[in-house]
Amino acid sequence: MSSSSPRIVVAEKYSDSAMARLRACGEVVELESCDDAAIRAALADADALLVRTYTHVTSELLQSGPNLKVVGRAGVGVDNIDLIAAKDQGVIVVHTPAASTQSVAEHAVGLMIALEHRFIASDAALRDGMFVEHRNVAKWRELSDCRLGIIGMGRIGSRVGRICAAGLGMDVVYNDIRAIEIEGFNADSVSLDALLETADIVSLHVPLTSQTRGLINAERLAQMKPTSLLVNTSRGAVVDNVALANALRKSALAGAALDVFEEEPLPASHPLMSAPRTILTPHVAGRSAAALMRMNDVVDDVIAVLGGNPPRHPAQIQ
Repeated sequence: MSSSSPRIVVAEKYSDSAMARLRACGEVVELESCDDAAIRAALADADALLVRTYTHVTSELLQSGPNLKVVGRAGVGVDNIDLIAAKDQGVIVVHTPAASTQSVAEHAVGLMIALEHRFIASDAALRDGMFVEHRNVAKWRELSDCRLGIIGMGRIGSRVGRICAAGLGMDVVYNDIRAIEIEGFNADSVSLDALLETADIVSLHVPLTSQTRGLINAERLAQMKPTSLLVNTSRGAVVDNVALANALRKSALAGAALDVFEEEPLPASHPLMSAPRTILTPHVAGRSAAALMRMNDVVDDVIAVLGGNPPRHPAQIQ
């Protein structure tokens, strides 16, 4: 270590309990914002860095910390961290891969139901005095009559599949780059083309990588049925947001619900903000009280590494 007491830089907000554990381990430096220049300065003599969603841990940033041993990310995705550069520099990256599984899965399923049952339109109609008129024209599919296509059958995708198959009686198909063992529900592996062409609802649960960036583009959207719905609670850049807005305006899709976006916060002028048949939530799917508590537990892995012990959840290069 660079000193008898490790120096720990916290670039984004952590819970009081997590901060107390860090302070018991070493000297803690809390930054007021995840400003790149401020982080670079703080890393000069730091042993650990803790981030969340909006700090981009680049190769250049890592080089600002010659004594850096570990980077902790409170959350599932680590696309904001250059894992290859960290490995080259001997820095261990830890995260909380299972922390938000239930929270995100519930959010995704809730968005599916809200989209298909027209919650937003029904609420607006009632408030506008259109109670009888809207009731007379409202109709939708029961989800038990729908095919769900899951792209990415990892922890969250599998939880969504289980809820929808076992709980709602949906026919579930999926596409994943790995061989998946399905337990507790029925789901068939299909090609991405077949999934997009046959699913009534497509739910995205992939990490952001060079292979998944822009995965759902104009061409992929054109493969989907005009009666289908798209739900994204994974990473914003997996979907071409402008192409999606265009598809919705042309009624090439029946609707879309997104919790994540290519640009966050989503600008007021973005085409998605005025696109029809959409539900947009501000990257909150993983923010249940329980999930946030589990995310903050990444500090335990940071403390373990600083103490010379192996972490429970090291990030893997994909």
